[in-house]
Amino acid sequence: MEREHKCEWCGKEFEPTCHKSRQKFCSAECRIKYHNAKRYYGGKVDVCPECGEPVEQSGERGRWRRFCSDRCRQLYHRKQRQEKRHKQGRGKQVCPNCGIEFEVDLSIKARRFCSDGCRKEWWGEYHKASPSKEPGARKCALCGKEFTSDRWHGGEYCGRECYLQAMAETREDRVCGWCGGIFSAFVKTEQKYCCRECAAAARHDPSHKRGMRRIQYTGPEEWKEQLHEASRRSPPPKRGKRVWLVCGVTSMYLGLDGLLGIIRYQLNHSPYDGNIYVFRDFSGTMIKYLEWDGAGFCLSKRRAQSGSYPWPPAEAGKVLEITEKEFEYLKSRSIVPCKEKKPR
Repeated sequence: MEREHKCEWCGKEFEPTCHKSRQKFCSAECRIKYHNAKRYYGGKVDVCPECGEPVEQSGERGRWRRFCSDRCRQLYHRKQRQEKRHKQGRGKQVCPNCGIEFEVDLSIKARRFCSDGCRKEWWGEYHKASPSKEPGARKCALCGKEFTSDRWHGGEYCGRECYLQAMAETREDRVCGWCGGIFSAFVKTEQKYCCRECAAAARHDPSHKRGMRRIQYTGPEEWKEQLHEASRRSPPPKRGKRVWLVCGVTSMYLGLDGLLGIIRYQLNHSPYDGNIYVFRDFSGTMIKYLEWDGAGFCLSKRRAQSGSYPWPPAEAGKVLEITEKEFEYLKSRSIVPCKEKKPR
């Protein structure tokens, strides 16, 4: 009489295909699930131990999932760690004020006293027994009121209100000597400009007036009159600027910030010096030149209709100085013509 074979995982009857005396499972899937489930603590397979929802398995070997999601897995292991800590405990402590033993929960930081009342009483007795060496009564530097150093550790002031008021009096509002804007500065300093850009622009134009570049208007007609008057009173532009040709190849996709980074960090020049910096692309048919006019940056691009612009044969990162007149000639006429086609 043949013996009935039942799967040890699903309980279904099956007909063994090999090893008739030793085959315990009806399929490889049942065998993989059975052995993977033995690795854990005897829980239900295909059921999430955190939320109890069914878990979908891929059926591949070694890919058995115990949790339905990563969140359930993290919450489950966090609870296990917390339970383990609570079982271990932090131990009993003795309050230095009343001598009572107390136990601190792990969720609370380490405590020295059993209550706030014991803490305040102990520190009060401590300060009475060991007073501070500093003199007790002092006068506030702002209001002149006498105070003790134990009341507020603020140095020369009796309270935080006096300290903040004294700090506010050390600053004042000033008008920028270049752009005319209002900024805050310390009273003891001689700061005339609101930022470094305004200070650099003022150095290149010493004969400026306060708020000379600011135009105030309320309507279009008044704006036109103010612009005409300001342009008439402004000095003529100074010529003879220094022009720096940046050797090597520069990508024309770089914007204003990228070119300023090259000038500041690779060439070690100040972009606010009022000079003109010229860059050329790989093919030599396009140049970009950047200039600081005292109020902002002027970025221009120029493309040759035919041929390419001549460029000094030097390593990238080096500069070559030319005059502004030579630069104008370079832009207008100094273009190498294309090679003529050979006759057939």
